[in-house]
Amino acid sequence: MELDSFTFIAPEIRERALRHLARLSGNPDTALDELTAQLSTAVSRAQFDYFKDGVAVNGEEEADSVQFATGYTTPAGEEITARCDINKRPGYQKWFGIRFQVPPRPGYILGDLCFPNWHDGPRFLEEVANMANKEEKWTYANYQSRQKHPILRSYLAKTYERVKQQGKLVREGSRVLFNTGLIDEYFKEIYVVCDEDPGNPAVLLNARPVLENDRIVLEEFKNRKPAMASFFDTLADVIFDPAREVVTNDVHIIKENIERIPAEYRSMRPSLLFALFQSAVEFARVMARRNYKLVVPQFYAGQIQFLMPIYLSGKFSGAPDCALALERIHDCYRGNTILTLDMAYQNARLIAKPDPTWLNPETITTEEDR
Repeated sequence: MELDSFTFIAPEIRERALRHLARLSGNPDTALDELTAQLSTAVSRAQFDYFKDGVAVNGEEEADSVQFATGYTTPAGEEITARCDINKRPGYQKWFGIRFQVPPRPGYILGDLCFPNWHDGPRFLEEVANMANKEEKWTYANYQSRQKHPILRSYLAKTYERVKQQGKLVREGSRVLFNTGLIDEYFKEIYVVCDEDPGNPAVLLNARPVLENDRIVLEEFKNRKPAMASFFDTLADVIFDPAREVVTNDVHIIKENIERIPAEYRSMRPSLLFALFQSAVEFARVMARRNYKLVVPQFYAGQIQFLMPIYLSGKFSGAPDCALALERIHDCYRGNTILTLDMAYQNARLIAKPDPTWLNPETITTEEDR
């Protein structure tokens, strides 16, 4: 059975999902056609597991998701599985989308960094936060996240993934060193040193932050300093051009992500909400002509995209209602999805600390706070 006959995968998420599978398998340059062919073979031979609300059920009749083995494994030998959700649109494939996952490791996980004692993970984040420049905010002021320092956790996980992908990890025997991209108050770079797990070298243990002048760096790593992650080649790559047209996929953006829009707009007639949304995009383009820092860059799915503030009320002040993620395609931008402001901040912070005009952890609120 062909993969596309089994599950409907929207074009805007297909490449992103397949690239994630390639990275999980340790071969990020695998051709998309090869990945698709392997998944089609896997579907044809699969023994499916069915779930409802995350709990295993006996058959597909009562299931709201399905899982199968992809035939791929991680470099550590962990099986990579695919999961698809029930397709609620009649007349289409039974299943919708695809996402890839590996069995969860015990403890607190941050990329390849593993803390078998769960409390050591938050303690590690606290150490990094205390070491970094105190002007940086790693926690949202107006609501309490379930994770300690959620902005820092997201930043470190994505930074590690990028330096690993770029081959910028420094190794000495079984020890690994990487650059966080952060500095302390005296402008010294902050690194993280870890140990390979003897039984599984793809897992890193005992992670702790150190400064560039730490004895570990000078002695054990012979002063070989790891390079920072890079996300763009020239400044032009991260500056939004308001003269380019913005094309939006309104059904996906609004209908399928309605929970990311403030509650007062959700009961509106779809055509009216779409019209408000289009007006908000145009408002943002007008303002971006007057403030080139308004639309901020993010690094997502291996490329630079942009985050545009969306004010559905038409009042261009205070915190926006959501952010529109824009992908540049030839001479225009395509609006792929909308994000809540906390999601947008974490994505934008990977490249640089955003201008606080509208992305500010001191003012971002959750739905409960509005």
